[in-house]
Amino acid sequence: MTDELHISSIVVQVRPEAAPEAARSIEAMPGAEVHQRLAGGKLIVTLETRTTADIMQRIECINDLPGVVSTALVYHHWEPVAESEAGHESHPSQVSQG
Repeated sequence: MTDELHISSIVVQVRPEAAPEAARSIEAMPGAEVHQRLAGGKLIVTLETRTTADIMQRIECINDLPGVVSTALVYHHWEPVAESEAGHESHPSQVSQG
């Protein structure tokens, strides 16, 4: 069986007064990271998930947060993760050759 790794980038438009709380709520979601908070309530977010359905579920959760106006998927990449690598987070420089 082969697992998958999905990496997505989204832009979340939030009412400016709700942006700090929305950012905290997003950061609390599994695999979500807020990379930048822009003026006017824009948040740049990445998601790391196992399935496309997980991406959609996280986007729904983000859309349901107080003050969120919209969410736009900007980038999506997926790749298979070999069974021996599944569940092991590693950086390319840490992957053994052999």
